[in-house]
Amino acid sequence: MTTATKQPKIAERLSILNRRQLGVLSRLYFMKTNLADPDTRYQFLPGGDKSFDSAWKVLLKKFPSLDSRSNSTLNIFCNQRDIFKQTSLLYYNFVDVLEVQDNVLDLLQRISNAGIRLEITLNSDLTHLYLELTTNYFAMMYFLTRIPDLKAVLMLFNFLFEQANGKPEPNFSRMAERFTESPEVLLKHLLEEFKPYAPVLSLALASLNDFFIRRTVRAQNWRDGLFLNILAEPHKITHTALSDQLACELLSYEVMERWVVFGFLLVGPSTAGDGDDSFARIRLALRNSYVVVLFRDEVIHVHSLLTTFFESVWTGKSSSKRLSDIKEAMSIAYSQAPGAHSDRRAYLRSSLRQLHSVLSDQPGLLGPKAFIVFWGLSYAADEIHWLLRHFSNIQPKKNANVEEFADFALPELLYYIEDLRHLVRRYTVVIQRFHIQMLPSYDVPGLEEYLRPSINYLPMEEVDIFNGMLTQLREVEDILTSNSPRHCEFTSLRLDWLRLQAILSAKDSPLPLVNCRRLAEHLHSTIFHTRLIDQIEDLLRQVSDLSVYYFYWNKLEEVFNHSLVYPSQLRYSGVFLSLPSSFVNICHEMCPKERFIIGRTAGNLTRRFCRKLVDALCAAFFTRLEEVCTFAEQLAPQKSVPWLIEEKLTKKKAADINGTIKKNKTGSGFGQSNDVIVMPGMESFRRDRIDQTMYDKTLFTLSQLCSAITFRKELHAFEEVFDPRTVLQTELQMRLFEYLRPIVNTCPTGSADKSDVESRRLVRPSDMLRRAQTVMEVLIDLEDLVRIDVVAVFSSVFEQHTQISSDTSKNVPTLTTLYSEWYADEFIQQAYLGHFVYSPLLMTFVTMPSPDPPRFRAEEYSDLNELRALAELIGPVGMKYLHSRIMEQIGSRVDEVKKLVILNRPLLEELRGAFDDPVKTRKLAAQLQRVDMLLSYLREIGIGLAFLSLCREALGDVTQLHAPFLVETAKSVRMHMRRQGKGKIIPPAIFETEAEEGGESGTSVGTGSGGGAESVVRLLEAQLLTSSLCAAMGIPCDGLDAGLCEHLRLTQRSSSSWNGGAGSTAPTAEPPLNLQYHIACLFIVFVANALPQLARVSGCAYQVNLAANEGNMHCIAYAVTTLMICMFSVLSPGDLEERSTEFLALASSNLLRLGLETSSSLVSAAEISGTGDNIASSRHANNPNCVSSENRDSVYLLFDEIVRLSPVLTANLQEACFPCALIRSAYNHLANANSRLQHQHTSSKSNSGVMHHHYRHNSEVSQYHP
Repeated sequence: MTTATKQPKIAERLSILNRRQLGVLSRLYFMKTNLADPDTRYQFLPGGDKSFDSAWKVLLKKFPSLDSRSNSTLNIFCNQRDIFKQTSLLYYNFVDVLEVQDNVLDLLQRISNAGIRLEITLNSDLTHLYLELTTNYFAMMYFLTRIPDLKAVLMLFNFLFEQANGKPEPNFSRMAERFTESPEVLLKHLLEEFKPYAPVLSLALASLNDFFIRRTVRAQNWRDGLFLNILAEPHKITHTALSDQLACELLSYEVMERWVVFGFLLVGPSTAGDGDDSFARIRLALRNSYVVVLFRDEVIHVHSLLTTFFESVWTGKSSSKRLSDIKEAMSIAYSQAPGAHSDRRAYLRSSLRQLHSVLSDQPGLLGPKAFIVFWGLSYAADEIHWLLRHFSNIQPKKNANVEEFADFALPELLYYIEDLRHLVRRYTVVIQRFHIQMLPSYDVPGLEEYLRPSINYLPMEEVDIFNGMLTQLREVEDILTSNSPRHCEFTSLRLDWLRLQAILSAKDSPLPLVNCRRLAEHLHSTIFHTRLIDQIEDLLRQVSDLSVYYFYWNKLEEVFNHSLVYPSQLRYSGVFLSLPSSFVNICHEMCPKERFIIGRTAGNLTRRFCRKLVDALCAAFFTRLEEVCTFAEQLAPQKSVPWLIEEKLTKKKAADINGTIKKNKTGSGFGQSNDVIVMPGMESFRRDRIDQTMYDKTLFTLSQLCSAITFRKELHAFEEVFDPRTVLQTELQMRLFEYLRPIVNTCPTGSADKSDVESRRLVRPSDMLRRAQTVMEVLIDLEDLVRIDVVAVFSSVFEQHTQISSDTSKNVPTLTTLYSEWYADEFIQQAYLGHFVYSPLLMTFVTMPSPDPPRFRAEEYSDLNELRALAELIGPVGMKYLHSRIMEQIGSRVDEVKKLVILNRPLLEELRGAFDDPVKTRKLAAQLQRVDMLLSYLREIGIGLAFLSLCREALGDVTQLHAPFLVETAKSVRMHMRRQGKGKIIPPAIFETEAEEGGESGTSVGTGSGGGAESVVRLLEAQLLTSSLCAAMGIPCDGLDAGLCEHLRLTQRSSSSWNGGAGSTAPTAEPPLNLQYHIACLFIVFVANALPQLARVSGCAYQVNLAANEGNMHCIAYAVTTLMICMFSVLSPGDLEERSTEFLALASSNLLRLGLETSSSLVSAAEISGTGDNIASSRHANNPNCVSSENRDSVYLLFDEIVRLSPVLTANLQEACFPCALIRSAYNHLANANSRLQHQHTSSKSNSGVMHHHYRHNSEVSQYHP
């Protein structure tokens, strides 16, 4: 072996130079991209800042020489400090090109001098590196012709360098001469430059014939040969795929096409000859493609380039024939190639589908069939690359079949490529262990066998290399038996074999590699097996890298959008989320600047794809949700009413109902005479499953999109990690929160002064609950398709809706806010106006007939079922907010009541003292001011408290259902407090202690001091805490309302800053702190004297079937009782029983006088003085406000209700003050009066309205089952 072959280290140089060439090309591409982009282009370059234009004209006028007399014009460049630095970054890229050029030509010369014979089947690694070196060299030199402003960069840097150093840059002259050539001149120079190396290159290209032809066969040939079909021979399914040229079979068509085309341009037609296979290869390439990749997305329209090349270079006689062949090949490439490649993609889709199905079911076959997988991936990636670069570079004037490029099934092919890659990565251990076993059992014996005849002809150095390779292969067997396997690394073995290829392929080798072909082929197979052990990821990148989509991201996005449109491709759309993660494979260590840009693009593209896929899935989800909600609405109780009517009519007519679609012909008052009634569940009846309904299509779309979004659990794009399911879960939370909005727009009533709030209404809570339950059912179904935390989604959504505002959607009101505002501002206001009446018997508010009826019925929103549904929706927190909103209204009216008491304070004090003087009492009572306002405020307070009692009961039912143990605990606490107070709010022992401490001082009980007062305060605090606890769970709390007590305590604390006194009678003056208790006592006097006034109020008839008065007069009982309990519990905790007894005495006295009157509940001053007999007689005859027996009986019932609601008043006390016979008589009279009225007006409109309510109330099916 001569030293000339060993010293150059050809193998090492080939590896290093190829890597460096790719780095230089990457930097040139990055520079070209920046110079072509106006956003990143330097402003001092031509076409940028106008102030540099004159200097550029001088600088480029005599390129490459410079007129030294024009230095004054060029000083503008010298004055800019950053110009030299920025220009040097560009200039030294070209210096690197020059350096690489010198090294490449030197290596090519050494290979030519060594006489190395290159053949892809003999020394495949060496030939591969050599062809890559020459091809990349051509691409690097040709790429220079596409860089804008190349002359400007060279000339400017040389000028600045010369100004700084006094001499031109050393490399400028060579670069100015070579790098600024036109493409035609460059091709001629390259042809002349490669003449010495043409024989070596021609022989290497000739060895590609068989592999190149196999890459261009038609899909029909694949079908005939059962290509990639591992099930064609079932008995051989476990056989290992063996070949002598495994690595060569994986060479992509794009790589070999570049070798053939660029190699032909470097060799030239004169060397290749007219009759050899070189033109046959180039003609085959020209018929399959009309563009060839130069670098990345830079392509060459090869037909026009070859035509120009032949016309300028080829001077042979057959040049015209070759030119006509090129034109014919171009015609075929535009017309036939797209269809041929479309057939190939269709075949590969079915083949990869079968391969994926078999290997995913039996991953153990990945060991023997690993080569088949890589082979199929290589062909599939070839087709995708071909489609991408040709579809993006169609010349508009050519007759290209554009329809063949529109491959809407491309997502499926991408899906199986990516899934097979994932399958290989997942079962890497299977492939590794199989080939680790294969190396010592198959490769080592074969290598020993083929090496034995040739060992004697090799020098000792080469023998040592072969022995070292054998030793390393044998040691692999120890890894299988070792308890702690080491990582296999065969990089040194492959490098040794590359060195041996270079040594044994030289002309002066003692053992030419061509003479031991079997040894070379076996070693190629062994090398491939080692790569399946330690370079699986590199192999996947080599055969199926799709990072080229980075340069065609708009095409990738277009295909992705198409995949969301076509139902057959929906499930494959998830592959687009993982494709950007391969963009990082483009990066090169010699161009670190573009790494961040590529990573940012990959992250943005992944984020955009993920967002679009989630949006499509959410759209399908909410479409299905609407359909399921429609089905649920068909099962609503109110939907059954038309069917009940139809059923009655059908029985009468004895007609046969087919059950599909029927029209309501009853003409009833339900407004459904012309509506179509659909039997629920009819959508499930069908004759043929092939005919899909819209529900089927929606469910199919949803399932396919869920399959797509679960394609990968995590997506890695540069330095970001995406979880599509987390994105979906977050998006569902936001959209479901906005979806659960109960607002329903209604038609305006025609009044121009109506507000926006009045032009809309809210969905009934039961309907909203049904919708929420439907959402949960659909979410649970979605969980079967995509693994998301449905509990977290629903908990998050409804937890936000139980709050006043949401953190995620601040512009969208919550259910708590909407329902609380609506009930407080709309519903209760209608009750204040008398449109709604609270019925204790029915436990709901009832709509009363009126000339201006409200837009909704009270029964549909205040029924216990509706309030239970409301409690389910907004929870205890939301119900507490609703309680606070209504309590604000109650509190404001309590303050107004206190102002009225202050206004009448002198009279009330006299009335309290003149209890035993009936004449004086009547005289003073006639002088009370604004009695009607007091009764109105009390009525409104009672309405609010009645509604809160309904809400509390509904909340208690819901809490008992969901948290029975917690409810029992709260009840135990309440019972303990009752036992501690001996059935009362404050224990009698504490009353006595506090009374003794107060002594004869005359101070109120609540203002005492000492241990007794402290115990009273502690007990009151405990009672209030217990009341708050019970109210939060909906448990009755003995009339002690914690919210109202808190309002009274706030008023008490702030009373020190209020103005007022004993003689103050202003309505706005508030008494000081020591008079709060006195005002509370005067309040009961005011109420006791105001009750008889109710007998004169019209429109308050008592309804026995409702157990209520029409004007909600009966709600005054709730207000009086609750206010007395709260006032005297806060102001004087031990005085409730005494003050209640005082109220009973005052009220009963006034009501007994009312029973003795015949016309009015009040006596005028003239009558009291004895001078008004005539006036009295005339008033009795003509006064429209006379006391009727029915109104008087209603007041008696109100008084009885106050006593019944009081926790301290008893029937015995009532009997002592007021005869129970009057109460029984009142009940009897009112019942008889209602019976007579109902008999006389059975068909009246008002009565029909009430009866219609009762019919609906009793016929509706409850949506809540406690």
